[in-house]
Amino acid sequence: MTKKFLMKDYFEDDKPYFIDFFLEHREINMHSHEFWEISYVFEGRGTHCYEDGRTETIKEGEFIFISPEASHCIVSPPPDKGSWVRVCNFLISNEYMDVLLGYLKQARELDEYILRNMIFENKTFCIHLSDDSGSVNNLIMTAAHEYKHFSDCSDKIIENSAVSLLMYIIRLYEKTLKKETVTTTKNEVIDDLIRYINSNFGSNITLDYLAAYVHLSPAYLSRYFKKHTGKNISEFITETRIEKAKYRLRTSNWTIHDICEYCGYGSIANFHKVFKKTVGMSAGEYRKSFS
Repeated sequence: MTKKFLMKDYFEDDKPYFIDFFLEHREINMHSHEFWEISYVFEGRGTHCYEDGRTETIKEGEFIFISPEASHCIVSPPPDKGSWVRVCNFLISNEYMDVLLGYLKQARELDEYILRNMIFENKTFCIHLSDDSGSVNNLIMTAAHEYKHFSDCSDKIIENSAVSLLMYIIRLYEKTLKKETVTTTKNEVIDDLIRYINSNFGSNITLDYLAAYVHLSPAYLSRYFKKHTGKNISEFITETRIEKAKYRLRTSNWTIHDICEYCGYGSIANFHKVFKKTVGMSAGEYRKSFS
């Protein structure tokens, strides 16, 4: 039977969040709650159970992000199979989540991210993610310390940690949905250049700079790049920028001027010229075709 936890079960009267450490049970205690939860495993390995009967292993450095009304539980292994699973639970009230979402609205690059929109729309979900970089751990532990030793500015530090947590979680979820598809040639020098261009397409990338980056002469690099990709470097940079622009036009409400700057074009006229030549229609027409 699923138990539902209420705000009064955890939250203090004057705080819209609750943070504490727990040893998880060794039996299934399926539950839901009327608040948001980030349940981070900082020690041990156990089993995460969904209401529909699915189970999965969850271990140190992984966590579950749970919306209100989603049923789940984390179970420690039997005594002969391992130690207890220790978690840090960061609970967030609906009202406080609305405050945090106000900050997320300002992070315009997150506009098209699926999880961000799921949160805004109050979708029910229970998501299992991995904290490979340790950033989520650091943010949760900072918030937990401030919560336990509450003092001047603790409230603001916890708020900042919560906003950053949500941004990391949204980004991590996006990565689990689709791995970035980047052209690869199995050539270390070319692949390094491609990764650099994909990460810095909004900057002023020149042939001279790229040549210095990989310790080759500009003339040699130009021939070498075309030999392995079939395109010259300027063509590849243009294609990369236009693909990034198309993605923003399809998935965000950014102005065309903002997209132009984001993609590294200093002139809106030049952006329009390049976009139409590459795509066969104007940026405005392209956006309307996806409306």
